[in-house]
Amino acid sequence: ALISPTKGQTLMAVYTIPAGKKGYLLKFQGNLEKAKESEFQIMTRPFGGAFNIKGKFGSPGDVVNYDYPVPLEFDEKTDIEVRVKAGATTGAGAIFDLLLIEQPIGRNL
Repeated sequence: ALISPTKGQTLMAVYTIPAGKKGYLLKFQGNLEKAKESEFQIMTRPFGGAFNIKGKFGSPGDVVNYDYPVPLEFDEKTDIEVRVKAGATTGAGAIFDLLLIEQPIGRNL
């Protein structure tokens, strides 16, 4: 990761669910700088596991919006990462909304 001095953050669409919490993915949005074909992928890796795909969205260059009517649930320490394939000269961005819920100590929900 690279943190630009003018940005103060990585600008990467990645997140790890904190210990003691469950995460619920509510919404995804991906966009492109140019009207080019693209493919966005939501990848997750449970703690100690391997990455697997949870969402795949193709676009002919339009903004991709997806609201999860039933949120995707993730356990503590799960890594979430958005990957995108687009043209070599096309910039892309992605955001996702998560709801974090505290887990009672000693009990998995």
